[in-house]
Amino acid sequence: MIPDQFKDLVRQTLFQPQEAARVLIEMRLPRQGLWMALALLSILNSIVYSLSLQLSPPTDPSASLMPPAFHSPILFAVFLFGALAITVIALHYVGQGLGGAPGSMDDILVLLTWLQVLRLLVQLGVLVLVLVAPVLGALAVIVAAVWGIYILISFVDAAHRFGNMFKAAGVILLSLVAMAVGLSALLSLVGVARMGGG
Repeated sequence: MIPDQFKDLVRQTLFQPQEAARVLIEMRLPRQGLWMALALLSILNSIVYSLSLQLSPPTDPSASLMPPAFHSPILFAVFLFGALAITVIALHYVGQGLGGAPGSMDDILVLLTWLQVLRLLVQLGVLVLVLVAPVLGALAVIVAAVWGIYILISFVDAAHRFGNMFKAAGVILLSLVAMAVGLSALLSLVGVARMGGG
């Protein structure tokens, strides 16, 4: 992808996410390459995130209660990639259950991978803003989060060919619930295994 195409796709994603999704899906990028790109982006995002913590450590006392994974770039990269992989799977199967188009796994994968590219750009931009104008940096984080939700809903809608943003939002909410339940069950099993081993 040449720089002009990249810039056009970024602009399209921000203001015409449905059209951007169609462009990305029609590229038909190989699944293995997309998983590798997602893993690389997880590493890059974790490095930028860790750098932002070093340059501008959180002043809130509750920050000390964050899991260790959020303080270690390696652990955070593994955690982020795992979370993204589970998100791809959850959005695929939940969407299928609600009547989504068949074969949406690759479509969701390419769209979430592209979202991680944008996330990396946003993190780099926020990193600079926080150093120059902390208030603007905080505002940029809020705007990016809200806009990111809208883009994600649009992308899920395009991947499943719903033609209904509310249905796409429902898929995201149900996927979050399914992921939370699955994670709770996994943590419970780990706790039981530790008790049994003790």
